[in-house]
Amino acid sequence: MPNSQIFCKYGLIGENLDLKENISLEIDKEGQILNIDFENPGKILDIIPENKNNLMIPGLINSHVHIVDNFAKEMGFNKELREIVAPPFGLKHKMLRQTSEDIKIEGIQNAVIEMLSNGITYFIDFREGGCDGVNLLKKALKQNPINYLILGRFEDESEIDSIFNLADGVGLASYNQITTTNIKWVIESKRKFNKIIACHCAESNRNTSLIKKMFNDNLVDVIVHGTKFMKDDLEKIKKEKKSLILCPRCNGYFGSGFPPIMDILRLGIPVSLGTDNLMVNNADLFEEMRYLYRISRVLCNFDKNIQLTSKVLLKMVTINAAKTFGLENKFGSISEGKSADLFLIDLNEPNLYSCNIDNDNIFNLITQRTKSENIKKTYIKGELVFERK
Repeated sequence: MPNSQIFCKYGLIGENLDLKENISLEIDKEGQILNIDFENPGKILDIIPENKNNLMIPGLINSHVHIVDNFAKEMGFNKELREIVAPPFGLKHKMLRQTSEDIKIEGIQNAVIEMLSNGITYFIDFREGGCDGVNLLKKALKQNPINYLILGRFEDESEIDSIFNLADGVGLASYNQITTTNIKWVIESKRKFNKIIACHCAESNRNTSLIKKMFNDNLVDVIVHGTKFMKDDLEKIKKEKKSLILCPRCNGYFGSGFPPIMDILRLGIPVSLGTDNLMVNNADLFEEMRYLYRISRVLCNFDKNIQLTSKVLLKMVTINAAKTFGLENKFGSISEGKSADLFLIDLNEPNLYSCNIDNDNIFNLITQRTKSENIKKTYIKGELVFERK
């Protein structure tokens, strides 16, 4: 099979998401980028309405999602966080037990279509339900092109080894799942399988002793939420080089607060973003970036030293996300040697029109104005997996 090519007028290329023009990607039969040809654009982009002015963006990575919950959209509206998600008797857990496999699989597959239509080519799922939950997701995604990692959740000690073996890692609902009786098995399985542990933490309240235990045990690699973290907690994250995932829209949905973004920015902690539970939140990382930016502007009170730039926002859902899960050698940017995972937006769309688009404000335009309908094509391994008709 001969190598394939993708051409595009503009694109964000490499680890720094540099804007380039007249881009040609050569892609091998395995879906990896062999070669990239491009030109450097002028200061002002030449957007002629009669021409095809597509912009190529690296596929987005959704760093935290519960995809199986997609069948139960908005069942948690105006309800409290614990009422919905606290295992084992939260509403979502009851519904997961009572709903047929076919309906859950249909929900998963529709969620994938939604993600692809929003430029998401990779997601990390925090899968409840023990080994059965992991197997259900694998079954639903068997013929699906989207990239994913599954972080499973053991239901008792007997499943610890099996979950580490079957899944891509472990995703804890809370660090209180690590007990004095099971910690030795978790340590042994983590060592044996060399897989990550991620953990929801300080989402709606701050348990000082639990946070201290989590850091002292040093088992958790990736921390999700941290909505109630204090500066001392964040300093430990930076010192110990833990990864931090924020899900601000879901925190807002449940009324649990907003991440301590001022301290995160002052400390220079790289973060990635997730859309979290699809029962309560749609899988749109552009909406996530905008929500984070707008609330941050209010909280940071226009302090220029801790402003979020649009390029930093884009890196949260590409470069940073890939590094969080050790995927940076193959994913996260449009670079030679990486998978050809990307999507195209149409700069001719009315909502993206501006009289002067330059090398700087193009990033603001992308993060603040892009809607799902602007995404025309999504590619995974160089293959067209979504096209908006």
